[in-house]
Amino acid sequence: MLEAVDSNEEIATESKKRKTRAAARQAVILVHGMGEQIPMDTIKGFVDTLSTKPSDTPGQNRAEIWSKPDPRTGSLELRRLTTRKSESGGAYPNGVRSDFFELYWADLTAGSTTNQLVGWVRYLLFRPWSRVPPPVRSAWILLWALALVAVAMLAIGFVPKDMWLSRAPAWLPQATAIAIAGMIGAAAQQLGTKTFGRVVKYTRADPDNIAARKAVRERGLGLLRAIHQAGEYDRVAVVGHSLGSILAYDLVNYFWAEQAAARTIIEGSDAFSRLCALEKASRALREQNTPAQRQEFRNAQAALRRSIKNDSDDPKSKWLISDLITFGSPLTHAEFLLARSKDDLEARQKDRELATCPPIGEVLDEWRLEHARAVGLLEEGQTSLSAFPDRQVKGGWTLHYGAAFAVVRWTNVHDQAKFIFFGDLISGPLSPAFGQGVEDRDLAKIDKQSASFTHTRYWSADQSWERLTTFRNAINVLDED
Repeated sequence: MLEAVDSNEEIATESKKRKTRAAARQAVILVHGMGEQIPMDTIKGFVDTLSTKPSDTPGQNRAEIWSKPDPRTGSLELRRLTTRKSESGGAYPNGVRSDFFELYWADLTAGSTTNQLVGWVRYLLFRPWSRVPPPVRSAWILLWALALVAVAMLAIGFVPKDMWLSRAPAWLPQATAIAIAGMIGAAAQQLGTKTFGRVVKYTRADPDNIAARKAVRERGLGLLRAIHQAGEYDRVAVVGHSLGSILAYDLVNYFWAEQAAARTIIEGSDAFSRLCALEKASRALREQNTPAQRQEFRNAQAALRRSIKNDSDDPKSKWLISDLITFGSPLTHAEFLLARSKDDLEARQKDRELATCPPIGEVLDEWRLEHARAVGLLEEGQTSLSAFPDRQVKGGWTLHYGAAFAVVRWTNVHDQAKFIFFGDLISGPLSPAFGQGVEDRDLAKIDKQSASFTHTRYWSADQSWERLTTFRNAINVLDED
């Protein structure tokens, strides 16, 4: 019997050793952008480019990728892409294998009506000049011009025949002009409802859109829950492109609100000392806003996230999301798309409806302030924190529900536009709107000004070495600081 016990202990010990030696596993979730996307098209190009180093000959030395069915994606049209071999380095000295999931949501936002699209365009157009952000004023003028052209084309049919014959070119009969105007209008309506209609469906909380917004978010949250429940992942990175970046941002924050147990930190623990360091780095970043302070803050985010992640069997006690990476994000126009004005956007952020990076602090009561200073969370003169004392947990401090970016690094890649059509007008820096902790990477400065519209080219394999390197560094497969 003793020999059997010893044998079992040896097996358990060896199992733990194998687990320690084995490569870690991480999940990368890609949220596609607007338009009539085909399942798997977006993620295949994404993984192909990510798995081939920029210095490699195109098509050569690409990492081997397996494609496997996986019900966690929420659709039988989707498959999980998995690297066969692991990479080593950074946070993974024993290596890491990556599973790539596409969060497909285009099927849930189809069916936008012309009235919804027209209402959204009207919402964008009819606002004072002072409430149009300077970076999009040229596009706003262009939108007005197109709207006036559409009205003029619609009016062709109401021009009296005699007036048309006396003023219009002889080679252009009125019936032909009406037919041309009708075809152009039909094409614009088709393009608008299928492409920009999804923007309307997701960004506006109108009664007609509520069900679609809920379905999209539930599919995304379902995938995050399943990954956390699987017990096989050490890290999750959420990547959003275009309109998908707004959804990705929402999912990180909604899931954070669900994970109350993971947000609670006990005084005296390693995580608590990391929380103290995070609060100090947040204050320093707000006061100085230098690249060095931003890097210190990002390192503090990573350290706190790694300290609260644990091997508990309770999925509610886990937090695995390390990064939000956005490409071509329209969140740069948040005051234009998500709010009525810049003041309205800041008010929503202050109310924690929209999370910022670093998180907006919660002003504590006097007795809580004294306690926070006593345990090292606050310095004299400071009055707000990202966390508050939890009376239900002895010695517990809970990060508030708007503080996801206390542990999630946010990297934003954009391509500054010039003359509307060169670069990516849809994208732009996010730190001015969402906080100094967002790491903005402008491809126009890293490489050079683009000579074409680049909104759909952030991971195109035929880009420059500088742009491909920026793409790979943003994903940060090895979770390096």
